[in-house]
Amino acid sequence: MNMFTIIGAAVIGAFSASSAVAAIVSVSGPASSGGTGPAIIGAPSDILEDLVTNTGMEGFDEAQNVLLTAPLSVDGGTIAAGTRVDSHMIFLNSLGSTRISHYDVDWTFSGRILGVMSDSGGTLEAASSSFLGAPGTNYTTPGAGTGAAAPFTARGLESNNGTGIGGEGYSVAGNVLTLGMVVTEPGDWVRVVTAPIPVPAALPLLAGALGGLGLLRGRKAKTAA
Repeated sequence: MNMFTIIGAAVIGAFSASSAVAAIVSVSGPASSGGTGPAIIGAPSDILEDLVTNTGMEGFDEAQNVLLTAPLSVDGGTIAAGTRVDSHMIFLNSLGSTRISHYDVDWTFSGRILGVMSDSGGTLEAASSSFLGAPGTNYTTPGAGTGAAAPFTARGLESNNGTGIGGEGYSVAGNVLTLGMVVTEPGDWVRVVTAPIPVPAALPLLAGALGGLGLLRGRKAKTAA
C-alpha cells in the first residue's frame, strides 16, 4: 500500500465518522415588557419552575445528533423513527407572578426546524427530556425550595395565534421560529427540534493530507532531478 492510498483511506474514514450538530445561531427582536432583549445562553443546571428566571426570552442548545428510536411527538404530528435530530429550549420565566410579555422574536437555527413542542401542560417536553435534554441539566428532580418539573399546568404556551407577532404563539419558516410569549405564573417553555447539519470531522485531516501529498510530490521531484 503506497502513501497516497494510506492518506486517502484516512480521509475517507474521518469523513465517515463525521458528527452533525445544529445550533441556535442568532436571535433578533424587540425588548420584552420587562425591558430585556432576547438572548442565547448556555444550558442552565436546572430548568425547574422558578429556579431559573429571566425578564426576556432566552434560548439554549440541548442534546445534539440524537437518533430517534421511536416516532417523536411534536405539535400537530410526529417525527419519524430513524431521524437524527438536535434539540433546543426557549423559555420566559418571570420571578413569582410578575407579568411579562415578549413578542415578535425571531430565533434562527443552523438546521431546518422539524417540529416544536409547546403544548400547555408540557407533556411533550416531559416525555422527551430524557433523551433530548441538555447533558448535565436537571429536568426532573425537584430540590428543596425549587418549583415543579414538567409536566404541569401552563408549562407551555396557553394559546397560539399562529404567528408569534403581537401575541402568544409561533410560526415556522424553514430554520426560523417567530415566537411570542406572555407569562405570569408559571413561565413558558418551548422545545424546538431541528435537523442536524453535517460537520466534516475530516477537514483538518484533509488539509494535513493535502499538505503531505504536496510534500511527498516535492521530494519525488527532487529525487527524479
